[in-house]
Amino acid sequence: MAPITLYTTRRTPAGRAVEITAKLIGVDLDIKLVDLTKKEQFTEEFLKMNPQHTVPTIVDNGVALFDSHAIIIYLVSKYAKNDSLYPKDLVTQARINAILHFESGILFARLRGALTPIFYYGTPDVPEDKLNAIYDAYGLTEATLRSDYLVGDAITLADISCSTSLATLNAIFPVDADKYPKLVAYLKRLEQNLPNHKEYNLDRAMEAEAFFKQKLIENKKQ
Repeated sequence: MAPITLYTTRRTPAGRAVEITAKLIGVDLDIKLVDLTKKEQFTEEFLKMNPQHTVPTIVDNGVALFDSHAIIIYLVSKYAKNDSLYPKDLVTQARINAILHFESGILFARLRGALTPIFYYGTPDVPEDKLNAIYDAYGLTEATLRSDYLVGDAITLADISCSTSLATLNAIFPVDADKYPKLVAYLKRLEQNLPNHKEYNLDRAMEAEAFFKQKLIENKKQ
């Protein structure tokens, strides 16, 4: 099988979810880094693959797909040797799908909401309402954790997807163990049991934190 081409950036949580999923199921990826600062996502070639000009985007045997949640479901459905990451039981799938929407609509959306003023508008501090939204997201995640993992007692696509945004959120806006003990325990569980978590999540989250802090310094000098 020819490698699947993945268009992504190094630090984007969504792209990391695709990389982790592919690694877990033994799928080779030909990774093409897209420089968003140079607007490479708006080239004619890229827009033919993905008119929404987002990363990650994959091309598998000439078929282009985008949105990390759609991509990881596609990869495990087509290439995984078993259904452990996305069980065929419809109730379990529905619960995983709900968490994937939570990652997209809450965790990642609030991360992006906090970082956008810093990276694009030169704001010297994260607005208080954006910080409060992140802490609210931690509370929602805490309430969702009713077992070892987000859906049951084993790692699924729900955990892979959420692990990426949570790693970056926690690096930049550390989770308070007194307020969110189940979430902190969950993050430690991921560190111990999610393969490649350090390489794809923790290390890259620290890169994102360093970039964030440097941008804050620059903004405050303006």
